[in-house]
Amino acid sequence: MKKKAAQNIIAIVYDFDGTLSPGNMQEETIFKAYGIDKRKFWAKSRALVVRRGYEKTLAYLKLLIDDPIFKRRPLTQRMLKESAKHVPYYPGVDAGFFDQLNDFVRSFPEVQEAGITLEHYIVSSGLQEILEAVSIRKYFKQVYACAYDFQGGRPVFPKLVINDTHKTQFLFRINKGKLKLSESINEHMPEEERRVPFRNMIYIGDGITDVPSMTVTHKAGGNAIAVYDPSRRVPRQVKAMVAEHRAEHFAPADFRPNSLLVKILHQTLKKIIASIVYCSSAERSSDWVRRHM
Repeated sequence: MKKKAAQNIIAIVYDFDGTLSPGNMQEETIFKAYGIDKRKFWAKSRALVVRRGYEKTLAYLKLLIDDPIFKRRPLTQRMLKESAKHVPYYPGVDAGFFDQLNDFVRSFPEVQEAGITLEHYIVSSGLQEILEAVSIRKYFKQVYACAYDFQGGRPVFPKLVINDTHKTQFLFRINKGKLKLSESINEHMPEEERRVPFRNMIYIGDGITDVPSMTVTHKAGGNAIAVYDPSRRVPRQVKAMVAEHRAEHFAPADFRPNSLLVKILHQTLKKIIASIVYCSSAERSSDWVRRHM
């Protein structure tokens, strides 16, 4: 019989574009470096979807290899990594948010007693080569994003594609503790053996592309928060996520201390910590009863 998992890990899973960053990473880095008109590029991408039946994420990945501008001057791993410094963030993201949230969790005495830890993850349809080089990379246990196979430093074919529904695969990787792509997640795993139960998980996303992940997280007992650009009104799709019970809360993407989003995160983390402590206490009580029967 396999040993039960401690299940004292809390995982916050973030989308990136529109969630931690106000822009689109390709537009902020590659497009600016190559002088690409974003409207024309995305029109070409949509044409591949509509006219030739491409999946939309594969369509943009193909263009970054095969579009004439990239045929003349191919992308390189080095260029993508160096471009990461141009990725913008929403307020507070790169100004202590992760350290402050980690400190908040550690501030509870019961956290130390129960051995509770907080982990951060990114699951994005953007480019892994860029995300692996962003200034906040050190805070994440794992970053999952679209990736190319590079030969001679140049992309030749996508080796990992993450679209709206593919994102949910990585929630189950986190849930089961099978973080390596070489590990299968299809085999049955009893709930008590899972490293991060969904009730210990928070998913933060910004739009319709995050709906599958929010729905899976929320229906499995986890927590989902929708965010939006603080400089704009609340989008209807964000309101709909809460109205349709795909997310529990929505807030401006302001990651500074005392913002509404941070307050929501604090309350959600308190709820999860209390649940972990309660489950741990109940398990110890059950063990005591079994030993003394």
